[in-house]
Amino acid sequence: MTGMPVLLALVLATAAMDDAPAPDAAVSLAEIETLLSQQPGAVELAWTRLSHHGLPRIEPIAGDNGRSRVTFLYKAGSEVTDVRLNSVINAVRVDWPVEDFNRDFALPMQRIAGSPIWRLTLDVPRDVQASYSFLVTGPRGTRRVSDPRNSRRLRGGAAEALLTLDRAGDLSPLLPVPPYRLPEGQMRQIESEALARPVMLDIHPAATGDADAPVLILYDAFNWGERAPAWEIVHNLAETGRIPPMHVVLIDQLDPASEHSRYADQTAFIADELLPWLRAEFGWRLAREDVLLGGASRRGLSAAITGLTRPEAIGTVVSLSGSFYWAPPDEAPEWLARQLGEAPAGAPRFQLAAGSLEYVVTSTNQGHVMLETNRNMAQALTAAGYETRMRIYPGGHDIAAWRLALADSLQALYGPAD
Repeated sequence: MTGMPVLLALVLATAAMDDAPAPDAAVSLAEIETLLSQQPGAVELAWTRLSHHGLPRIEPIAGDNGRSRVTFLYKAGSEVTDVRLNSVINAVRVDWPVEDFNRDFALPMQRIAGSPIWRLTLDVPRDVQASYSFLVTGPRGTRRVSDPRNSRRLRGGAAEALLTLDRAGDLSPLLPVPPYRLPEGQMRQIESEALARPVMLDIHPAATGDADAPVLILYDAFNWGERAPAWEIVHNLAETGRIPPMHVVLIDQLDPASEHSRYADQTAFIADELLPWLRAEFGWRLAREDVLLGGASRRGLSAAITGLTRPEAIGTVVSLSGSFYWAPPDEAPEWLARQLGEAPAGAPRFQLAAGSLEYVVTSTNQGHVMLETNRNMAQALTAAGYETRMRIYPGGHDIAAWRLALADSLQALYGPAD
């Protein structure tokens, strides 16, 4: 007789499962809200049905062919008091100006029917690729959490999840490359008098081993080494014949104090220390026209200053979301665009890019937003006689979009003329 209650419970549970919609059936948020309102204890059932096919949920918008409806969901512990979405796609919703990131830009998520499941829905352009994470606040403070139900993510430990919509473009340059197909990279250190510190370099020779191959020098070895390996992007493009094989050199970081010298210390490091060292150490020829210097944000600004002030050393500048709003103290914004003289013979060419979502006014840019200041810089360069291309990539101030922007920029530089 002791087995009868257990048997009865199994029968009742089976009947309940038969009555419940199958996990594969489409479930609306309204249905889940109704379920949790009627059965507050059905959190696990609700979560299983919501996340069965992975997250975030992406749905078409009736009558809107340019955007998708994206719903972010996160199941938190009972002690959590606040969950916010941390992503550049928040630009489609935030009010300006953004003075405090957590308060003004990280969007608050809402509980579903008072449950520990939090949600936020945004209508996002269908060509966007962006990283995102959740800022989760509890008794011990706020921590950043990647989306555990999204298998698409950046590289490296604790990497952010990726939102990739159906018009995100050609993702083939981003494919991982098995290490055995690439020359072994080297971590090297050089002492810099210009920067007054040792500089760590992450160096990846061209797959062909050609001493005459171009070199792509990028600031920020964390972004371009760990989160989005630039040498894999270069390899994938070169292997399919879209660009020539290239050496890739990653510089550890851009020194924050460099702005006090108007980035002249970075220029001296690149032109007078790094390039001669690479020639001597590796036997690379590195003719001026074969040297590409690039970076994103302030690093793009610094690369542009180096190209402008040392044109005999740099053949191409690749600036992604360059911080061209910047100005030294007591100078008006967009200072660099006002410093341009007539382009000299053999001047470097410029490949600029900025994101379609980089239009948010912040306390840093004071209304001189990335999208417009990059356009202004491109126009100023062109007017001064520099060969300049400006592209708008779908996305924001984010390595997820910069990866694609880098691939597009390299192809624009070496592919057929537009």
